[in-house]
Amino acid sequence: MAWEMAFPIVLILTLFISAFIVLTKHQAHMKAQRNLPDRSDYLAAVGNDRACKKCGATETAEHGLNGGEDNVRIVTCASCQALLYQFKREQTAD
Repeated sequence: MAWEMAFPIVLILTLFISAFIVLTKHQAHMKAQRNLPDRSDYLAAVGNDRACKKCGATETAEHGLNGGEDNVRIVTCASCQALLYQFKREQTAD
């Protein structure tokens, strides 16, 4: 009888704790993205070779901070996915 009552409680607690851990990691990653240096500051620090500080690769990938169409762009290393810098995309005149 005790196991029949304890199992759902343990299952629900496990789900809540797992969700809390996932959300905490996501918030830490978003905070790290928001705290990235601007492109000009990053290039001044590493030089014009634009190499990744972690692996030395020069290829980059970019994505929006809050979504694909966001004007604040986050640039990562294409090979090791290290966060490099951020910049604000210029609005295009329609």
